[in-house]
Amino acid sequence: MVGRRAYNFMYRTWAPWESGPREELVDLVTRHVLEPGRAIDLGCGSGANAIFLAQRGFEVTGVDFSPVGLEKARRKAKDLPARFLEGDLTADQIPGVDGTFDLLVDYGVLDDLRGPQREAMARTILRLSHENSRFLLWCFYDEIPWWRRKGARFPGLKPGEETELFGADWTIERLPRPANGFAAFLMSRRQR
Repeated sequence: MVGRRAYNFMYRTWAPWESGPREELVDLVTRHVLEPGRAIDLGCGSGANAIFLAQRGFEVTGVDFSPVGLEKARRKAKDLPARFLEGDLTADQIPGVDGTFDLLVDYGVLDDLRGPQREAMARTILRLSHENSRFLLWCFYDEIPWWRRKGARFPGLKPGEETELFGADWTIERLPRPANGFAAFLMSRRQR
């Protein structure tokens, strides 16, 4: 996992993922697949996805472990219904985060974790959701050969791992392959 110090450095200089809200999120909100409600952006960074949601009527909480990214998010979200908190997404409790959310968004945190940390974050996601919550997950996916062609090995989720982590409680839909070649899933929390 890339550490907090590295993320703080990138948010001070240049973070390659800071290109606005993710196209899958924009598409789902624009087509009213995702309706306004209470949302949490897990690993919100400098807030692009959270701000997009807040501008469209969502009440948003963003959580990240980078104080530098969070400060950028707070500045950009001035006067919007969004708040940004520092926290560990693998912890049993995240200070300031209470209740459940209608929409949970993760763009690139779960796949940055390993083994027990991934399982802990999956438990956090379950704890913060309720029946009928939606969870949008964007991740690096091991089946993508692009990394191997580049001579790198990025240990994203392995094929089927989304089912191992979430299949017991969520209905999982794989969205059409993002243009950038990674994987996106829209999940719906099942009723018990």
